[in-house]
Amino acid sequence: MADADATPPTLDGDPDDEPSRRERAAALVEQRLDVPMAVLAVVWAGLVAYELIAPAGQRDELALVGNVIWALFVVEFGVKLWVSGNPVRFVRRRWPSVLFLVLPALRVLRVVRALRALRLLPAARVVGSSYRAIGTARSLLGGRLVFLVVTSAVVVFSGGQLLFLTERLADGRGPGLGETLWWSANLALSGNLVFEPVSLLSRLVSVILSIYAVVVFATVAAALGAFLIESRAERATAEDEATP
Repeated sequence: MADADATPPTLDGDPDDEPSRRERAAALVEQRLDVPMAVLAVVWAGLVAYELIAPAGQRDELALVGNVIWALFVVEFGVKLWVSGNPVRFVRRRWPSVLFLVLPALRVLRVVRALRALRLLPAARVVGSSYRAIGTARSLLGGRLVFLVVTSAVVVFSGGQLLFLTERLADGRGPGLGETLWWSANLALSGNLVFEPVSLLSRLVSVILSIYAVVVFATVAAALGAFLIESRAERATAEDEATP
């Protein structure tokens, strides 16, 4: 016979499993900031690309706008760090974000002028803006296929900018941005090399884009295979149920 004083079962969850007040605040901050910061990420990516080909008379204004957007990203990171409740774990999980937030400060503070470092800072800004855009897509987009399409567009866009920069490192001259975007699209989507890289860094970027094309092909093939297997299994189940 069951003990009459036994505690009846309850549907309430374990209080220890419920999010704390700080965790709920952190989730709310993430939700409120995701969309406006996503818009800023897109604007920043376009701004970084336009700075590469902008007339000299516009560069000071573009740099000012870019610095303002960068400062907003820093504020966003600081707010999320403060409400996270565990700053060490937060930074450890987002160390690339910390790196790409620190790099623009080199430009603002006017340091590392020697050893051609400033010539590589635009490339770091391209990578940083692309990383930010992909991270935003991952947090806002649910479907894998949609995320893959957006990521591929970002990779093509950033790859074209990097090829534009690295092809000009040798002598300051090189192809236009439109041409390098075409090269990047061929490399990232089909692995087809339609040009001969001049600099070592251009060759490295080309290899990375070619590897990405292989990864995309493997991902699409795996997704298609899984879809066909699932469809065949559903068809077999339906036939079994229809059989008397």
